[in-house]
Amino acid sequence: MRVDHVLRQGRLQQGTARISQLFQPESVAIVGASQKGGFATEILTNIKKWGFSGEVVAVNPRYTQIAGVPCYSSLKAIPHPVGLAMVAIPSKAIPEVLEDCEAAGVRAIQIISSGFAEQARDGASKQRWLMDWAARTGIPVVGPNCFGLMNAANRLMAVPLDFHTMKAGGISSILQSGTLVYSLIVPLLARGIGIGRVVTVGNEACLDVADFIDYFVDDEDTRVITSYCEQIRRPLEFMRACERAADKGKPIVIIKIGRSEKARQAALAHTGSLVGSDVAIDAVLKRLGVIRVDTVDDLIETAVALSSTKRPRGRRVAFASFSGTAASILSDVADTYGIEFPALPEPAKARLEAVFPEFGNVGNPLDLTAQGGYDTHIIDESLSTLATCGAYDMVIWGRGFPSWLDMSSALGQALKRAAASAPEVVFPILSLAGGHFYTSLDPKDAMVEPKADFDGMSFLQGLAPGLKALSALIGYAEFQRNRKPGDRLSAQRRRSTSYSEALRIMREAKDNVLTEREGKRLLALYGIPVTREALATRADEAGRIAHTLNFPVVLKVESAEIVHKTDVGGVVLNIPSAEKAAEAFEQIVASVRSHRPKAKIAGVVVQEMAKSGPEIMLGATFDPQFGPVVAVGLGGIWVEALKDVQVLLPPFDAADVHAAIGRLRGASVLRGARGSAKTDLDGLADCIVKFGTLCTDLADEVGEIDINPVILSANGTGLTAVDCLITKKKIQAV
Repeated sequence: MRVDHVLRQGRLQQGTARISQLFQPESVAIVGASQKGGFATEILTNIKKWGFSGEVVAVNPRYTQIAGVPCYSSLKAIPHPVGLAMVAIPSKAIPEVLEDCEAAGVRAIQIISSGFAEQARDGASKQRWLMDWAARTGIPVVGPNCFGLMNAANRLMAVPLDFHTMKAGGISSILQSGTLVYSLIVPLLARGIGIGRVVTVGNEACLDVADFIDYFVDDEDTRVITSYCEQIRRPLEFMRACERAADKGKPIVIIKIGRSEKARQAALAHTGSLVGSDVAIDAVLKRLGVIRVDTVDDLIETAVALSSTKRPRGRRVAFASFSGTAASILSDVADTYGIEFPALPEPAKARLEAVFPEFGNVGNPLDLTAQGGYDTHIIDESLSTLATCGAYDMVIWGRGFPSWLDMSSALGQALKRAAASAPEVVFPILSLAGGHFYTSLDPKDAMVEPKADFDGMSFLQGLAPGLKALSALIGYAEFQRNRKPGDRLSAQRRRSTSYSEALRIMREAKDNVLTEREGKRLLALYGIPVTREALATRADEAGRIAHTLNFPVVLKVESAEIVHKTDVGGVVLNIPSAEKAAEAFEQIVASVRSHRPKAKIAGVVVQEMAKSGPEIMLGATFDPQFGPVVAVGLGGIWVEALKDVQVLLPPFDAADVHAAIGRLRGASVLRGARGSAKTDLDGLADCIVKFGTLCTDLADEVGEIDINPVILSANGTGLTAVDCLITKKKIQAV
C-alpha cells in the first residue's frame, strides 16, 4: 500500500516548542484507562509509580477513579488544563475523542491505538482524516499505532511496561518499535547509564523521525540521538535535521531497516512503511555523518561510545590488558572493524622492556601478563607510556567481563594518572564479553570507589560491538574534522548552463532507451570526452566513415530495442581498414536480423577504437527520495566479478572523488601498481564531477545511466567514455 505519498499531503509543520509539550506537559490524561486493566491502565500505573511531577488523571465515562487517580467522563470535564492526552481506545472511536481534545484545549496528543495505515480496508482513510485534523487544529500528534513516550528528567514514564530502575542521562531515542524501548533502555539502565527522552512514533502520521531529531538537536540534556527507523518519510526535512545535529556536534546512531526484501515487506506490514533504496539511504546517512548499525547491541555500544565527552584526534589505537588471549583475538579481528594498532615506537618499546618480566611480549596490543596485575610499576609504566609516547589517539583497557571498576585500586589509580598525563587521548574501557553487569571483578574484593565509567565514557561491552562502537567514534570525529563549511546535502540544487540543451536532447530522443550516440551527445555536452563516431546506414557508407577515423575502428548496431549488442552479434572490434568495415557492416546486420528479426535497426555506428588502458565503470541511479546516486568502480569485465564500487551523492567535488577512488579495493591498479603507468586520476575526478552535474540537471528525466567503460589512457593523460546507456525515467501512475 502506497501510503507515503498520499498520507503526507497537507502535513502539519511542527515547531520544537509544541513538541516539548509531549515531554514536558503540566498534566497528563490517559484516555481509555479501565479498572479492568489493559495498555492504557499500565501507562497510568507507571506514570503514577515513578512520581511524574505534574497532575495525572484518567478519562473513562464508566468510572470516577482508576488506580488511585481521578477519572473523568471526558477531557472537557477535567477541571484543569491538559498538557498531554495519551489515547488508547479502538480506532473507530478516535474522531470523537479528538474533537473532545480540541474542545478541551489539549496541547499535545499521543495515539497508542492501532487500526490505521498499517492495516487494510479503511485504515488509510482513517489516517488521512487524522492528518487533516492535526493540520486544521495545529495540535501536535504522535502515532498512531505506537507504544508511548518517556522523559527520565521529570519521571514521565508513559509506557505500558515497568523498569527495575531509572536514571536521567543523555541518550535519547526515536523508535518505531515498542520492543526496542525495553531492548535498548533496560540494558543501559542496568549499567548505570542514564537516558533522556524516548518516543515511539508508530505510523508517523503527523510527527515523524525528522521532527524529533530536530527537537533533540536543541534539547540540552540530549548528547546522543538514537533511532530505529523503518522509513524516511520526508527526505529533505530529515537531511536538514541531521545537518543541524552535525552542526552542533550531536551524533545520531540509527538502525534503518530495509537491506533485504524481507525487511522491506516486514516494514510495510508493521507500520505501512515504504522503504527506499538501501544503497541511496546508506550513502545519504554517511554523507550526513549518521552512524548506521544493524543490531540492538551495536546501537547500545555505539551510543555509549559517542556519549563520550572526548573525541579522538586520529585513528591510532593502542590496547592493553592482563590477557595474552585478548591481545591475540584483538589482532585477528581489529581490521574487520576499521581499527588500526600501530606498532610501538622504539623508545616506548625500550621503556616497557625495561620493566616487563622476561616472558612478557612487548607490542601493540600489549599483554601486561598476569604478573602485571600484582606489580603496580608494570601497570603504571605501561599505561603512562602508551598515553604519553605521542603515537596513539586512543588507549583501550581490556577486561574479561562487564563489572564495576574500583578506582582506588592500583589499576584505577594508574588509569587516572595516565589520563591526566595525556588529556587529549581517549581512554575507553572494554570487556571482551557482554551480558550481566557485575558489582565487582572478584567477589572477595571490597569495592571502595566503584565506577562504571571513566574519562567521560561508560564502560563498553563485547569485543565486536565495542570495537565497532569505537570505530564509529573515530569515524564521527573524522567526519567533524573534515566537514566542509556550507556543505549541505539538503541545499537546493541549481541547474547548470548545459541544462536546456541537455533537456532538449532527452526530449527529442524517441525511445525510452537513448541510443549510444544520443547518450554520448549528453556526455560531450558536459565536457566528458567520448569516442569519435558516426552512423552508417549502408556498407559503403560504413567504409567511408571508417576512412575518416583512426584505425582500428569498431562497429556497433544501433537499435533502441537492443541494449546488449554483443548478445546478438551486434559488435565487431579491431577493424583495420575501410574494406573490412564494409564487410563488418553486412556481418552485423545479418547477425542481428537472425537473432532479432523484428527489431528496428537504425544503422551501424562506426566508432574510433579507444586505446587500451585501465577501465572504469561510471553510472547513476535516481532514487525517488534522495535523487542521483553516482557509482564508480573498476569497469569492463570486472564490474560484476569484483563488485568494487564506491557511491557519491551530488553535489561533490574533486577531493570527494579522490577519496572515493582511494576506498576502492582496486585503487592500486589506478595508481600504477607493480610498475604500470599511473593513470590520470585528476582527469578522472574532473570527469566524475562533470558527470555529477549532468545527473543533478537531469534527475527528473533520467532513470539510469551506465558508462562502461571509461578507458583511462595508458600514458597517464586523458580518458575516453567508450560506451553509454541512458534510460528515461518511467512515469509513475498517481
